[in-house]
Amino acid sequence: MSALIRARGLARSFAVGQGMFRPRRTLHAVNGVDIDIKKGEVVGIVGESGCGKSTLARMLLGLLPPSAGTIELEGKDLRTLDRQAVSRRVQPVFQDPYSSLNPRRRIASIVALPLEVHGIGSAAERRRSTLEMLERVGLPSRFADHYPRELSGGQRQRVAIARALVMRPEIVICDEPTSALDVSVQSQILNLLLELRRDRGLTYVFISHNLAVVEHIATRVAVMYLGRVVEMAETAGLFRDPRHPYTRALLASVLTPEPGLGIPDTGLGLAFPDPLNPPPGCPFHPRCPDAIGICRVQMPPLAPTLAGVAACHVHAPAQGALAA
Repeated sequence: MSALIRARGLARSFAVGQGMFRPRRTLHAVNGVDIDIKKGEVVGIVGESGCGKSTLARMLLGLLPPSAGTIELEGKDLRTLDRQAVSRRVQPVFQDPYSSLNPRRRIASIVALPLEVHGIGSAAERRRSTLEMLERVGLPSRFADHYPRELSGGQRQRVAIARALVMRPEIVICDEPTSALDVSVQSQILNLLLELRRDRGLTYVFISHNLAVVEHIATRVAVMYLGRVVEMAETAGLFRDPRHPYTRALLASVLTPEPGLGIPDTGLGLAFPDPLNPPPGCPFHPRCPDAIGICRVQMPPLAPTLAGVAACHVHAPAQGALAA
């Protein structure tokens, strides 16, 4: 099956100031990412804060131009497409339902805004489509004339989902859509997203730091570290047999309900990597318990594994890498 979205060599850098008398430095937020997103799948993108997940999401949405590389939407370069044409097919759901909704607009106006911008339908038709979409995401029509401040966090996120889907897009990019919600509300939103995917044939890119959430919703998972994809595999295979040591550490950090286990230890230490000063070789090697000599001098390529691909000299060596 051909990819709806195809990214190759995707990179995004930022110049970061360090004070009045110090030169600016380059931060490589995303650095050489290749990813295909096929129709109907849910691609989960996970990693620690600062790994480049949200920057990647903004580039896939067309909100942030890449510094290098290409993004294609069904074979057409995203840079050559009209912004409105892209937004008809690709819509976002952002992290914070408290800040992503205009507090001065009523709920019906918020959801109908994309239809107004694109000039779709009459005022009466837009109102009807809005009420239908609110009902579909579990908000009765009586909420249509409320303001966001009158709704709970979970209800606001349902409004954000309704606004994204009222244009009937093919792809929805969800950037931490449940992290600001209580656990019980998270499950409701996740189940709603799965229902909408089933009913409308949606394709999701699901950005999260919560592996338990990703395991529940994703069909395939990409693990990012310092702007790079270090492992990508089908969800069941990745959770059953992770090949990259960083993926293993992330999975080890997931809390379980089993009594007596206590707080999990990832074995990665307390210090986060410095994205302004990445190490040579494999960027993970200073924190890796399995690092060998080659890891300190040579960047491992993504190599095939049983479930997908991984960038590791030890656990997923490319042909001849260990002999180098």
